[in-house]
Amino acid sequence: MPFAEQSTLCDHWLYCGDNLAVLLDELADDSVDLIYLDPPFKSDRDYNATDRRKNGLQRKEKVRAFRDTWLWDTNAEADFQSTVDRGGEIAKALKSFRMLLGETDMLAYLSMMAPRLLELHRVLKSTGTIYLHCDPSASHCLKLLMDVIFGIENMRNEIVWCYRGGGVPKKDFARKHDIILRYSKSDDYYFDVDSVRIPYSEDVTNSLPSRYDKSYRANKVYKGYRPNPRGKHPEDWWPIQMILPSSGERLGYPTQKPIGLLERIINASSKPGDVVLDPFCGSGTTLIASMQLGRSSIGIDVSPLAIECTEQRTDEERQKQ
Repeated sequence: MPFAEQSTLCDHWLYCGDNLAVLLDELADDSVDLIYLDPPFKSDRDYNATDRRKNGLQRKEKVRAFRDTWLWDTNAEADFQSTVDRGGEIAKALKSFRMLLGETDMLAYLSMMAPRLLELHRVLKSTGTIYLHCDPSASHCLKLLMDVIFGIENMRNEIVWCYRGGGVPKKDFARKHDIILRYSKSDDYYFDVDSVRIPYSEDVTNSLPSRYDKSYRANKVYKGYRPNPRGKHPEDWWPIQMILPSSGERLGYPTQKPIGLLERIINASSKPGDVVLDPFCGSGTTLIASMQLGRSSIGIDVSPLAIECTEQRTDEERQKQ
């Protein structure tokens, strides 16, 4: 059932249920300006969360938030066949994955993601952008799906979100980054770099202006360059720290992302009043960032625990405004 929260400028909608069903039943074509999704990563893990009471206190016991394990079974076969029956390039892609991967847990995961990505393409406006948050366990396969559905020509960035944290493997480099695949629906997409500029390094800010009279790249000489007074154009690698265990921002939800990450995405690819969709909204960070930045938002999650957490956060945010 949807939960709607309205303000004078923006609406905020929250749906508890299968996001595929909600997308099909509730969202019109070309109705969303920006999509951010942080789906299960195919990590083959169960994720637990600290439940939150309505008074803000935390229960000591952990409860399962969601399971990120996938098996090829009759349900996965049905998902696969349903998408293949739609025909087109996506059918060819899934058939190719089946030939390459076999009837594996990865194929089950991709069979779940494919129809949802098709519906997200349908609801996204022609000027819109989608950010798909994943990690190296499945990002290579998801990128191929995105190429098929959104078009290779509309692939804008492979963003590397890098961070520090405890825990390192004994025989590998420490895995401390996620991948965010950024695609547009067309070549007429909105992007506001001035809203997300970052500080220059001290080396740049402490340099004499004459240093920038000329710059050299390959065989070309550029004259008259000066640092932008509003800051530096960000690269496609983002050193944004994860939420620390001691941070007041932490809620106990296992896959909670820092609000600074969502603020950068929302500022760069939407305008005040635009509609932001998060079909795997989890703890609700996308909705909170949208409320704070003056965007409308739509959140969907199948977990009642996630919906309860998001409802509480949006209630608290509304009281602040």
